[in-house]
Amino acid sequence: MDTKKLLIFASGKGTNFEAIVKYFKNSDIIIELLSDKKDAPVLQKAKKYNIKSYFVEFKNIEEFLKNKNYDLYILAGFMRILPEEVMNKGKFLNIHPSLLPEYKGKNAILNTYKNNDKAGISIHYVTRDVDSGGIIFQKEIENYKTLDELEEKIHKLEHKFYPEIIENELIKKNVLIIGSGAREHILAEKIKESKFLNKLYLANPNDGFKNLGEVIEYKNYEELSYKAKFFGIDYLVAGAENPMADGIVDLFLSKGIKSFGCDKEFSKLESKKSYAKKLMQKFDIKTAPYVVIQQIEEIDSALKNFQFPPVIKADGLCFGKGVYIPESFSDAKKIIIEFLKGKFKDASKKVILEQRLYGNEFSLFSLYDGKKLLNFPLAKDYKKENSGDLGKNTGGMGSIAHYKCNFNLDEYNNKLLKLLASIKGYYRGVIYSGMIETNDGVYVLEYNVRFGDPEIQSLLQLIETDFIEIIDKTINSKLDKLNLKTEDNFASTVVMAAKGYPDNPKKGGEIKNIENVIKKYKVKIYYSGVKIKDDKTFASGGRILSVTKKGKNAISDIYKAIGEIEFKDKKFRDDIGS
Repeated sequence: MDTKKLLIFASGKGTNFEAIVKYFKNSDIIIELLSDKKDAPVLQKAKKYNIKSYFVEFKNIEEFLKNKNYDLYILAGFMRILPEEVMNKGKFLNIHPSLLPEYKGKNAILNTYKNNDKAGISIHYVTRDVDSGGIIFQKEIENYKTLDELEEKIHKLEHKFYPEIIENELIKKNVLIIGSGAREHILAEKIKESKFLNKLYLANPNDGFKNLGEVIEYKNYEELSYKAKFFGIDYLVAGAENPMADGIVDLFLSKGIKSFGCDKEFSKLESKKSYAKKLMQKFDIKTAPYVVIQQIEEIDSALKNFQFPPVIKADGLCFGKGVYIPESFSDAKKIIIEFLKGKFKDASKKVILEQRLYGNEFSLFSLYDGKKLLNFPLAKDYKKENSGDLGKNTGGMGSIAHYKCNFNLDEYNNKLLKLLASIKGYYRGVIYSGMIETNDGVYVLEYNVRFGDPEIQSLLQLIETDFIEIIDKTINSKLDKLNLKTEDNFASTVVMAAKGYPDNPKKGGEIKNIENVIKKYKVKIYYSGVKIKDDKTFASGGRILSVTKKGKNAISDIYKAIGEIEFKDKKFRDDIGS
């Protein structure tokens, strides 16, 4: 990780400040001091240790910090309650001389002594409430006789443990993943492996991977953001598209929580297909000719633009199910009417008719840090529900990586960078380019603002770089310093869905023998729609699980594993990778 900056708030003698400075003396941590008392002894200590210091009147702190950014904010004898606007600059830590939640506020040591109670220290994250926030560390003092002895022992504990906790918080990260599918499952797995992880939190995950982190349940994003501050979340990882379209990244950024994803404005690249198509045309990115319609009366004249029945796409988000390829013009008209009448509610109130392209579809995922793109290896997913690429579109029935395709990636990246630079907003995450290789070259079919499921299940098997380092460099606009190591190998994923998917999946069936096939065939299982009760796994959605493996025998072993997974309602394609 890169050099970190630390701002310490202190207004007293500065003994904790001094302990922190001494601890980081020979490190590359940059420490600065802020005090709201002009004559505070801690300012003299800062001068003694050649630490840059600021005297700022309390009422002016928010304005002072407006254009300054630090990796961590530390309270060390700062006897004022900071306004929420200040705390929304980032993550704040405080040390308190009692075993919280007992004896909050001032005179904690004295009150502990008077009551002859358990004594010690608590280090915790700071929220808008006094001496509240998730507790990071507590240490108890077992024996003390006098008040002076208690104070001395508490100070010794503070000076020893506060710098150590600060170092851990600077280097290791608390990460929150929002999303409940197989995509979020593999993200949790990769983040869990990171040497830079402090603690992983999962926002309403499915039962299949909730054991990988601490679960945070929430009813709305505001509640989730408050809990994120309570637990000292460093990075939000927005897995799925809907939370970003709803503005979760905007909200978390306003709370001082860095996010791997994009804001509401950028999310329109996925949530508004007509918006994305206009930008592709503006920046000379090859895409299929199209027509936008919003009224039933426009259908007949719109269809005359096409020699063959067009691809029909809902303009908004439909979980991968809003694309239809009709067999005839009469089918096309029927489907368009269903869309406009609300088949996908507001998402299909505007419809895109697009010239059908023929060729091999593939997926390009790129990290974007606001300035630079960095590409992952190409992947391919299989969207149709049945083998032979037949049936309805789904969220994806399988994937492979690496996928081989020759096209001018540098030229495409330059055009995409110009497109992204034209949008005003926040984007530090993954952009997906859904592409098709035709006889007339490579076209872009659509953009997504996140990893694809099931491509990510295959793709991330081949990524060797620490995943929190990937997140960190992307969020902090330092992709030029990221070495994205990729294994020269092959990986594949086959999705097991429930009978009736995508329209009416059959739910409730028990799934057996999963652990046995994992051991026997060395496959990985990522869960989508499952419930676990009394150690039994049941289907609770459309796509149930993904079976994944890398290596030359990957596909063969995957299908053997699927054959031995006991689930009478299972549905899968038998041609992934062929």
